[in-house]
Amino acid sequence: MDLQILKLIQQLFRNPVTDWFFYIVTQIGDQYFFIALAVIIYWTINKKYAHKFVFTFMISALFNTILKEIFKRPRPYTQPGVYVDPLWLTTGYSFPSGHSQAAGVLGYTAFDASKKTGKKWIWYVGIALMVLIPLSRVYLGQHYPSDVLVGLILAFVIAHFVFKLVDAMGDNEHLYTLMLAPLFILFLFFTTNSVVYVAAGGFVGFAAGYYLEKVYVKYDVNTTFWKQVLKVLLGLIVALLIKEGMKFVFPYSLNADITPTTWDLIFDFTRYLMIGAWAAVGAPLVFKYVFRNR
Repeated sequence: MDLQILKLIQQLFRNPVTDWFFYIVTQIGDQYFFIALAVIIYWTINKKYAHKFVFTFMISALFNTILKEIFKRPRPYTQPGVYVDPLWLTTGYSFPSGHSQAAGVLGYTAFDASKKTGKKWIWYVGIALMVLIPLSRVYLGQHYPSDVLVGLILAFVIAHFVFKLVDAMGDNEHLYTLMLAPLFILFLFFTTNSVVYVAAGGFVGFAAGYYLEKVYVKYDVNTTFWKQVLKVLLGLIVALLIKEGMKFVFPYSLNADITPTTWDLIFDFTRYLMIGAWAAVGAPLVFKYVFRNR
C-alpha cells in the first residue's frame, strides 16, 4: 500500500514546476535551515528559547538515527517504478523520515510560540511545514508515506515531552545540557554514520558554548533592527567560513562523501563542534563588543 500511494502521488502531480517546488520545500527540513533558524532566534530574540529548540531537535534527531539503524528500511527510489531525479538522491535508510521529524519539531515549536505570543499565524506556518515537508519527501521518492507519518508523529510527541523537561530544568538548563554532551561522544563509538558525528559535534559545541555564554558572557540580544540584521549576517558568514573553510585545513580523503574514513568522521565532528561553539558563545561575545547598545 505504501508503494502504491507514493506512485500515485508522483503520477498525479509530477511536472517540472512541482518538481522544483517540492525540492525547495524539502530543504526547509534540512540541517542548514534548522541551523539558520536556531541562530537567528538565539542571537536576536531569546537565547533560552533557542536552547530549548536546539535541545529538542537534537533529541529528536538522536531517536531518528537509532530507529533507522534498527529498521534499516531501504529508500523507495530503490523500487522499480519510483521516479527520482539524480539531484534528489540521498543516502541512509528510510524509516522514519528525518526531514519529517524536523518538520514535527518545527511545527511543535511554532505551536508553543503561538501560544506564548498570541500570534496565530506562527502556528499556521507550522501546520504548513508539517504538511508540505513530509509530502515533499514522498513526492521526491525519498520516503514512503508511513516513514513521514511516523516521523511527524514521533517528533511532535518527543517535542512535547522535551519542552516540558527543559522547563522543569528551571534556570539550570545549561548544566543539564552540558551533562548530556559526554553521552553524545560515547554514542560515536558505536556508529560510523557521518550524520551522527555532525550532530554530536554540533551539540557538544553548542552545549559547552551555551554554558560559557550564560555564566560569563551574558549577552543581551535586544538592540535596534539594523544591528540585528548585521549580527545575523556576520554570524552566518563566519559559520559558513568555518564549515567550508575548515575543509581545506583538514586532510579529507578523496571519497569522504561516499565512504568516510575514521579521520573524515573526526574532522566532521570537529568542524561542527566549532560551528556550535561559535553560534553559542563566539558570536555573542563578538556582538557584545562590536554592536554596543547606547
